[in-house]
Amino acid sequence: MVQFNIPTGVGYTVNGIDYNYFQKVSVNTSTYGGSSGTGMVPDCIIWFPTAGVQFLNLGTGVVEVSFNGNTTHMELNSANVSAGMTFDNRIISKIWFRVQTGSSGPIVVSVNAWASQG
Repeated sequence: MVQFNIPTGVGYTVNGIDYNYFQKVSVNTSTYGGSSGTGMVPDCIIWFPTAGVQFLNLGTGVVEVSFNGNTTHMELNSANVSAGMTFDNRIISKIWFRVQTGSSGPIVVSVNAWASQG
């Protein structure tokens, strides 16, 4: 039998900073920032520089995504391969969602992000 010498204190990381992000967002409005009332607050704020971000439309219909709250940068369409998108080596910190005209909410979007630090 192989025996490993595990250093003291190794186990679950409960101290320090976690450079991983996960959130499920329920998208209900047809305007960016509509869920904030003012239109200025993003649906997701990732507080660390990302090395990768993954989006997945968990519902039916089309969700539009913006990284500045004004311009549509991509669509997450549940009917085709664009239901999920991954960005590598790109820093994304603010994300707005809206339901595309012709689709109806709520549509749940899963957002996962990670960093190379840590």
